[in-house]
Amino acid sequence: MNNYFTKFLAAYDYGDFREFSLSVFPTFKYELQGLMMLVSFVSGTVNYFFGIQPALAAAMFVAVVVEVWTGIKASRKLGKKFESFRFSRCVIKIGIWLIILYIIHAFEKEYESRTNLIQMAAYAFFNFVYVVALTGFLVEYVTSILENVAVLQNKPKTQIIEAIQSGWSRFTDSIKSKKNEN
Repeated sequence: MNNYFTKFLAAYDYGDFREFSLSVFPTFKYELQGLMMLVSFVSGTVNYFFGIQPALAAAMFVAVVVEVWTGIKASRKLGKKFESFRFSRCVIKIGIWLIILYIIHAFEKEYESRTNLIQMAAYAFFNFVYVVALTGFLVEYVTSILENVAVLQNKPKTQIIEAIQSGWSRFTDSIKSKKNEN
């Protein structure tokens, strides 16, 4: 059996079991298993408590980083210094969003495996509300980023948002007028 396994590894250009193991778990080769365990623990914890999958967590992290980065650049452009007070506002916003997501996800999990029709409806409702909250997070952060981008382009903070509002109004007005024609 051992000879068969050695030949199997050799067929894939592994000299021995240790070389194969380090290929499967490269963090051990670079002594990064502690970091790997920390990232895995944080990812699992975030998913369990907030229902946020790793890819979504990464996207949310990118949104927050871009918002902070553009905010710092916009503040510099306006002559405002980077202060821990302003950064703490960012932390509070993130905390509020996480509390909202946690509460909705906790209710959603409560009804997840239920078979009663009312409880299944409750699960569907909280699942829907969760998606709405995630969409709200996205819209709020994109809005903040667009405000910062406007400042960076030497435009009034609200110019990009007002252009979006104008386009939305034209869109909804065209739908209303088509509905009234019928």
